[in-house]
Amino acid sequence: MFKLKRKSTLLLMLLGAVVGSLGITSASAEKARLVNTGRNVDSLIHRVDIRNLSYFNTLYNSTNPVPMRNNSRYQTYKLKNSIKITNLNKHKKATLPKGSVVAGLSDGKGNLVSISTPSLSIKNQRVVFKTLGNWQVSLPVSKNNGGAQQPYTRNTAFSYKSSAMFPFLSVKSNNPVYDASGHSLPFVSISADSQLVYHTKGSKYKPTRYAKIKKFKLTHSAVAYYLAKPVKGVATKKVKSGKSHLYRVTFKMGRVFQMMFDNYDTDGYSLTINNSKQDFFINLHEVGWNYIGSIVGLTGADAVSPVDAQVSTDYIQGLY
Repeated sequence: MFKLKRKSTLLLMLLGAVVGSLGITSASAEKARLVNTGRNVDSLIHRVDIRNLSYFNTLYNSTNPVPMRNNSRYQTYKLKNSIKITNLNKHKKATLPKGSVVAGLSDGKGNLVSISTPSLSIKNQRVVFKTLGNWQVSLPVSKNNGGAQQPYTRNTAFSYKSSAMFPFLSVKSNNPVYDASGHSLPFVSISADSQLVYHTKGSKYKPTRYAKIKKFKLTHSAVAYYLAKPVKGVATKKVKSGKSHLYRVTFKMGRVFQMMFDNYDTDGYSLTINNSKQDFFINLHEVGWNYIGSIVGLTGADAVSPVDAQVSTDYIQGLY
């Protein structure tokens, strides 16, 4: 059974418990079997524009689905004024300057509720991690902060149509997603200043391995990033660019799968993101569970209601 498939909570999102990786289950300490869902499901999910994958991480609401598209925790904004932020302990404060580009969750009234710290520019990350420590999510000190008044409209290696494209890609593995310190699997993120960052452990958010994305190419189902230098931990291909060379990373949509545990628990459905012979994944969260569950015909306690099936279908078709 998918433990978090019913009514995602804001608290869990702020804690980072359901960020780009899999949701928590009682079985998360076990190694899992990776089970592909089926080619028919793959083909349906592949209709989604790869630039819209972060929209799966939204506050699901079947009773009021209209604002779901704006409830992604990776909407991007450009700050009209500086904002003071803190961590969940609220003991220390840091300041993001005016003009900073951020990815976060809005309250729907022009204010930021949370900010993805690894999505900040490298310069801002250094300040925040030095002051606030190793936290994935930062919180504005003031509720009426005005941080979500100005969507970031430039289409860059980081953001497309005011949404971060690849905020959290975990390395695909059957090893535990979580350990005592939090996320365990290495992951890749893209920063606001278009740096590709490799994190050696899922619970270590401070950037240490990264390279500037010099250019990028997009298709419906793939993104190619051309890096100024290779990044240890990420498969790259050296390609000629003018009189010099760049290092290409290509993310393509692959198989939809589940992590299955001995007691038949699952962490939901995830989408493989292929990079050469290296695989990452992004979790499809509650909206993906309802959509795919309605297609494969889940039964019993996991059965998807007709309302949830229709809401999730409409939402995902809007991401094509």
